[in-house]
Amino acid sequence: MTQPGSDLEPRRIELYRPQNQLGDLLLNVPAIRALRDRYPSSHITLVVGPQNAPAVLGQAWVDRVRVVATKGVGALVGAFTRSGARADLAIYFTTVSYSKSGAWLLRSSGATRRLGFDASRYGERDRARLTEVVPYPDGEPHQSEVSLALARAAGAGAAVPPPPYYVPDAALVERAPAGHVYLHPGAGKVKNRWPAERFAEVARALLARGCEISWLEGPQDEGCVDRASSALGRSLPVVRGETIPMLAARFARAALYIGNDTGPLHLAGATGCPTVGIYGWSNPAEWAPVGRCVRTVRAADASLGSIPPEQVLEVAMPLLEEPAIC
Repeated sequence: MTQPGSDLEPRRIELYRPQNQLGDLLLNVPAIRALRDRYPSSHITLVVGPQNAPAVLGQAWVDRVRVVATKGVGALVGAFTRSGARADLAIYFTTVSYSKSGAWLLRSSGATRRLGFDASRYGERDRARLTEVVPYPDGEPHQSEVSLALARAAGAGAAVPPPPYYVPDAALVERAPAGHVYLHPGAGKVKNRWPAERFAEVARALLARGCEISWLEGPQDEGCVDRASSALGRSLPVVRGETIPMLAARFARAALYIGNDTGPLHLAGATGCPTVGIYGWSNPAEWAPVGRCVRTVRAADASLGSIPPEQVLEVAMPLLEEPAIC
């Protein structure tokens, strides 16, 4: 095992991120990569919920993905049942929320070192029985830096691993169209949705430039694509019902992605796709995707309704005109 200040590598590391938010999970990836770089011989297990499992299965950051369902008594009993050797190091990744079941999972791991942030920050008691409470970074840091604080407390270096932070399946990439533009007018959170009619104006300008455009529609978008299509006055292809790996493959070959602050935005950025995120109440300085070519737009008054289409196009067009800048 690794003690603080020791150079010995932990043989087994477990990383806990069972919450369902896809974007938050992808913001953890630089920290996971930093741990992989620091402990190349350690066996690293990433614990996630079933909704996000497709986003991490097959990635080289970890040796094993353990999928746990944390809702329902039966699921929790199964999740807490362990087999095999216990971890030397376990880390509980939290962002804006504290998962009680995730904390219990960390506690049940029996790991020699159990790291995380002070539960009182989230109005909770320490259900994980942490052996080391890591100070939360001062100020309003980017959420990837928040996770990196945990990795560094566990011995990772100060450097941030370079992108890409998601490598799509090569076979799926071969099936994806090249050079498309994807516009996502929806979001699971209504307050994250830029008006669909303004997405239509962006689409109209991109069509005039000769771009091949597809709408992206998620299961919680509630008619956003229909409203954007109606405002545009014509039909465009709609991508819906795609798996996370296939979406990632599409983004890896795309010319541009424009969308609200939601999971697919982070997936596009993580693949290296030229990405423009549109932000209102949430601050991109804290919540922008991690990636090699990410741009963001936010109104001075932090209101989505204050962002005109021209402001988004001003940021997006250079990504099409000079792709080498990414």
